[in-house]
Amino acid sequence: MTANSRRTRQRQAQQDAPVGGGMTFTLSQRAHAARVVEIVAPVVPVLARALQPRTEVVLHDLTRMPNTIVAISGDVTGREIGGPPTDLGLLTFRSDNPEDMVNYRTETADGLVLRSASMFFRTPAGKPVACLCINSDIHELERAKEVLDSLTAFHDPQSARSAGAPRETFPSTVDDLADGIIRQAIDAVGVPAHLMKKSHKLEVVRDLEQRGFFAIREAVDVIAERLGVSRYTIYNYLNEISGDQGSGKSASAG
Repeated sequence: MTANSRRTRQRQAQQDAPVGGGMTFTLSQRAHAARVVEIVAPVVPVLARALQPRTEVVLHDLTRMPNTIVAISGDVTGREIGGPPTDLGLLTFRSDNPEDMVNYRTETADGLVLRSASMFFRTPAGKPVACLCINSDIHELERAKEVLDSLTAFHDPQSARSAGAPRETFPSTVDDLADGIIRQAIDAVGVPAHLMKKSHKLEVVRDLEQRGFFAIREAVDVIAERLGVSRYTIYNYLNEISGDQGSGKSASAG
């Protein structure tokens, strides 16, 4: 194969790769999101005050991925306007039809227990373009509940902590979000990056694609560096994964 042919194939791989993860928006959808933000953003601080103490209200504009936070009030996770979504949020936002979630339990990386709710705002055609999230710190209430359960139990008390509750990170920057997601994907494979074979690296990229990682700015370059491959190799992995999904195949064995 000539050098020109290789360059042509590499450019084609870059063009065809599903980097956006479904998070593309038309001008009318962006306009709808802007209108939602205009209407809902003033409600955010009012809701936070009404739900005191220790409640945070966050409004995400999904068309601004990855810097989705456009309004926030209440100091629970320490994030600011212009910050990214959580890792769980990124996974949820990439869906074409995410469901509203009410009173689900999460834990932050440092063990803070939260009761959360997420409500999506959609265009008339049903495309989600914004999301309002409420995070209430119930850590002390959870501890009090455990004490009461143990004091009123006649037999060995069951733990009040929900089994398998998702742990959620609340990064302050896009770089922190990307680093956390990559670390989770590599840990899930169980092989250090410098010892990985193609099958391991492909599985990492598959996990990242499912998490919506490639909606993050410069995601391809970041993971290419971490895995010790070229950016065009990452595009080829994404094309291979896209082909597997289209044909209903399982993950490549390498």
